[in-house]
Amino acid sequence: MEQAEYQKIKVLVETEQRSFKGFLHKPVTDEAQRLSDYVNTYGQRFLRLSDVEVTERGQHYRVGEKVPFLAVALTAITYIAPLDGE
Repeated sequence: MEQAEYQKIKVLVETEQRSFKGFLHKPVTDEAQRLSDYVNTYGQRFLRLSDVEVTERGQHYRVGEKVPFLAVALTAITYIAPLDGE
């Protein structure tokens, strides 16, 4: 079985109660795919992130709890954005 290649993208994900800053691992495909396209066509119920910092919503500029892995329910996400340059 061939190992898939992934693009590691730092993102900010917000739910009603929490902010998550971490890395999303998006498969590299032949066609260019924006982050929004990937999330909208994502076939899973949970979005998996690595090296995550968890804070109360809107407090993402503060240091929060750090966890190596986290899965966020897609239905709970209210906002997701790439964090370029961090």
